[in-house]
Amino acid sequence: MLMSGGVDSSVAAYLLKEQNYQVIGLHFKTVSDVIFSLIPEKKKVCCSPSDTQDALKIANKLDLDDFQIVDIKKEFKDKIINYFINTYKEGETPNPCMLCNRFFKFGKALEIANTYGADLVSSGHYLIKEYSKKYSTYIIKKGVDQYKDQSYFLSYIDKNTLPYLYFPLGNMYKVQIRDIAKKIGLSVANKPDSQELCFIPDNDYRRFLKQHGVNPKEGKVYDLEGNEIGTHTGYMNYTIGQRSGISYYKNADVKLHVYKIIPQNNILIVAPTEKMYSNELIVQDVNFFVDFDQVEGFCRVRKKSEEKPAVVNKISDNTLKVSFKEPIFAVTPGQFATIYDESGVVLASGVIN
Repeated sequence: MLMSGGVDSSVAAYLLKEQNYQVIGLHFKTVSDVIFSLIPEKKKVCCSPSDTQDALKIANKLDLDDFQIVDIKKEFKDKIINYFINTYKEGETPNPCMLCNRFFKFGKALEIANTYGADLVSSGHYLIKEYSKKYSTYIIKKGVDQYKDQSYFLSYIDKNTLPYLYFPLGNMYKVQIRDIAKKIGLSVANKPDSQELCFIPDNDYRRFLKQHGVNPKEGKVYDLEGNEIGTHTGYMNYTIGQRSGISYYKNADVKLHVYKIIPQNNILIVAPTEKMYSNELIVQDVNFFVDFDQVEGFCRVRKKSEEKPAVVNKISDNTLKVSFKEPIFAVTPGQFATIYDESGVVLASGVIN
């Protein structure tokens, strides 16, 4: 059982005990505790020293069969932090949580489970895993709580892990989880949800990049016609669709957004709002849960966006073309696109190219 120290994983562990499972708690340490004393949290993040203490308290209160704190700092730096830094260097916008879920929460955790002879890895995520008769395979799909659904964030985990995963909260609502936590006297019943990256407690990614040797330099800003119209503070400080942080030589008559980032020349190209909409995108490094050549479904292009109707065509074994039925705003290279069917089943996901 993945134990973050939050209310969701704590109640999930309790429910497993109620279902007569033997439960072994795993708590990952992704970065050094000293980071949280040097850089105080602005909002709640996971994997902090207080989270470790909370997870340990819950494990003791629930009388788990075992509890293990797992140091993954070196592997996490290699696979997640370096990816985060390098993606910004390439002028794209990363989503490290997607890779953390793939490699650690539902990768490394399975390796550890095997050493125990455990049958399943469980967590407090809000999504449903089940065997689909329609697709003749195990699938994941949206949890019933649409406001807490985490199917997008787990859409890049390895399909081969699905038979060994269990999500006890998928058919429950957040309010039910907090009610259970209060009823059984868990100290984390009212604990806020984690919102930011575990390795950047203050959520200041620009400070983090500078701290890790990425020193942005002022560059030029051009419009779509190739006219130089302003300056920026360094291309890695921007993402597609952004409006703030640009100095123009004169006041623009229209709202301008970052349209394209050219990292090798430290250049931003900006465009008015109406030019920021796309009808299609290409997805690479695709993770298929269900194989298909063409499907009509829905595509989500970032964590806080709605799914939009689209026709999705398989171009190769690791590439998809997504054609939207209505244009979408600010498609961002480096982010992940997730494809759903009409019932909320995750069909595939991959990196927007």
